[in-house]
Amino acid sequence: METTLESDAFAIAMLVVIFSALGVVALLLLTMRWRAARRDKHVDQLLDELEQDQKREVAHGVESAPKAAWEKEADWWKKG
Repeated sequence: METTLESDAFAIAMLVVIFSALGVVALLLLTMRWRAARRDKHVDQLLDELEQDQKREVAHGVESAPKAAWEKEADWWKKG
């Protein structure tokens, strides 16, 4: 009878661990959803403005600031 109690305690402990892990995942998902709902609209507008500015610069041929000697090209890793 003693082995049954030990195995039952182990099974119950494993169920507690599993449900705790599921609870943590559920809380993380709820927190992410809540934070996404509270997203700052001004930040989105600023990002849109920056993207539009970059598109305008490319369309008008405006060069960005000159690169320093130590800077690599953006696609340096593609070159074999």
